[in-house]
Amino acid sequence: MDFDEIKKLYHISENVGYTQRTISKAAAKFGKLPEVLTEYYSQLGKHFGLNHAHYDFYAPGQLAFLVYGEYLCFCRSKGEELFWYIDMEKLESENPPVFRRYVNGSVVHDELDSNTLEEFLYVIAYWQALFWLPYNSRGSVMCTFQQIERIQRKFQSKQHKLSKWPQFYGNKNDEVICICKEKCSAQILYACASKERFEEISTILY
Repeated sequence: MDFDEIKKLYHISENVGYTQRTISKAAAKFGKLPEVLTEYYSQLGKHFGLNHAHYDFYAPGQLAFLVYGEYLCFCRSKGEELFWYIDMEKLESENPPVFRRYVNGSVVHDELDSNTLEEFLYVIAYWQALFWLPYNSRGSVMCTFQQIERIQRKFQSKQHKLSKWPQFYGNKNDEVICICKEKCSAQILYACASKERFEEISTILY
């Protein structure tokens, strides 16, 4: 497993991860870590933008149990009570499902977010890139449904997708466009690695 698409998106040319010793210490604490998670930590775990641009991906030594269940939390939102975790009963799996937890006051909501950890890692990498790549829309921009149709005609859908996440698009390895669509409105976020490409995308959108 080489996470090749993520590396191209972030222009990562060599591993930027944790040592095997650090990862092994975390694995010993919990008994075992899924192979997909250990590979991610080894190859990409220390890249700041990928792991902290918008959501915080925990370092191996920060992995912790969530309360109300034997759940291993590995990622959380910075601004709200939103967490992603793996059911400890699934740790024997190389590529387990990922669940999200949203806490609203005293009410805890748990739901399946991705059938596999690998798919989740790709999708959250798209999202983090929107806030990390040097040329970006600096947050969401309101758009019309006609603009959405234009995007869908001009840009390819990204390979990885999840039903509870927005749809991501891009024709180049180092660009990503996100459509957040609701019943009566829509928003766009987009980012890329070059100024020229950013201007091209802006021209197509507007």
